[in-house]
Amino acid sequence: MPSSCLSAPMNTTGMHVIKVPGQKPFKVLCDSSLAGLGWIVIQKRTNGSLNFFRNWQEYREGFGNLNGEFFLGLENIRAITALEPYELYIHLEDFNKTVRHARYDEFAIDNEVGSYALNVLGRYTGTAGDSLRSHYRMKFSTYDRDNDHEFNRNCAFSYVGAWWYNACLDSNLNGQYIDGGKYEEKMFARGMCWRSWHGHNYGYKITQIMIRPKCRKIGPHNR
Repeated sequence: MPSSCLSAPMNTTGMHVIKVPGQKPFKVLCDSSLAGLGWIVIQKRTNGSLNFFRNWQEYREGFGNLNGEFFLGLENIRAITALEPYELYIHLEDFNKTVRHARYDEFAIDNEVGSYALNVLGRYTGTAGDSLRSHYRMKFSTYDRDNDHEFNRNCAFSYVGAWWYNACLDSNLNGQYIDGGKYEEKMFARGMCWRSWHGHNYGYKITQIMIRPKCRKIGPHNR
């Protein structure tokens, strides 16, 4: 059974089943349209229909529907990225239909004992700016599991999300979905923000976070 979306005949957009060591086979959404062949979608938000303000167990196991909005699950992401070197691609679309991206040539997270810390984050390229670097080596936090570097508050609770918060954030892509994009200063950074593009007080219409094996042979036209 294939271990990634890059394995033929799975390098087409759609749902497929993969198997990685330590995990039972599970379904993933493969994407070969946004950034070349063979990406596993680990988070997708398009309309705010799904609540992402969830607890540790839900983020560990994943939630949502692969046909709509979802989060694949930290344990699945850990198992996938432990198998071989992976790269990361973050697709952002604002409410003016402008699209930008951030790409990192390496990505992996720790196990649950290590609180799924963002332990591997490679070189950035892209058009959205790098709003993930300050979260490098940070542990994942939810409202019921405070692992951030902010001593006076829980960043996940304060910013209505779940992320690799530092003290606190330059990005918050699991934050509140706010229709229309821009929101008031009193809601600072609570939306799906990516600071280096629209600042802290703007939430995107669409986000799609994807990973792909980086050491496979991929033709230049598929990169």
